[in-house]
Amino acid sequence: MEIIISSNSPDTMAIDYDLEIIEINTNLRQVRGYFDCEKIIIHNIKKQLNKGFDDENIMEYLKKLSACFDKKIKISQGKADCSNYRYARDFVDTLLQLPYWKSWIKTIDI
Repeated sequence: MEIIISSNSPDTMAIDYDLEIIEINTNLRQVRGYFDCEKIIIHNIKKQLNKGFDDENIMEYLKKLSACFDKKIKISQGKADCSNYRYARDFVDTLLQLPYWKSWIKTIDI
């Protein structure tokens, strides 16, 4: 993942969504089952936390991931990896609804 420094504000960091989505898509195509998909999402969220991104950036990141997975599901109907996108989207959507997502992500060890 690459941190992009905004030219408008040198102190502002942003997640490189395109690069992250490419990485997640690649990983989702290589695994099977809900638990493996969860591990990919958890790993990527922990990566963002370790890079110092705040809750607001990560929540926006999760929303964009969910939207990306929705698009992938629509174009992948009937393909083998469609289920993985559904698993990942449902997991991300669940995290978006949990007020304690950050503490849960930090304490889970998978």
